[in-house]
Amino acid sequence: MTVGERLKQLRENLGISQVDFAAKLNVSKQNLYKYENNIITNIPSDKIEDAAKLLNVSPSYLMGWD
Repeated sequence: MTVGERLKQLRENLGISQVDFAAKLNVSKQNLYKYENNIITNIPSDKIEDAAKLLNVSPSYLMGWD
C-alpha cells in the first residue's frame, strides 16, 4: 500500500471529506487528490506529520515503515 492509499483510506475511515482534510493540511484539494492518487509521491515531511496527527497514526505508519 502506498502513502497516498493510506492517506485516502484513513481519511475515508474517519469520514473526513477531501475538502475538509485539505483545508486542515493547508493544501489545495487538487494537491490532496494528487497525494492520494500517487501523482505527487514526494509529499513534504511537514504535511506527512500534520496528516499523521489528524489521522491519529504515526508518520512512520503513513510512510509504510511500520
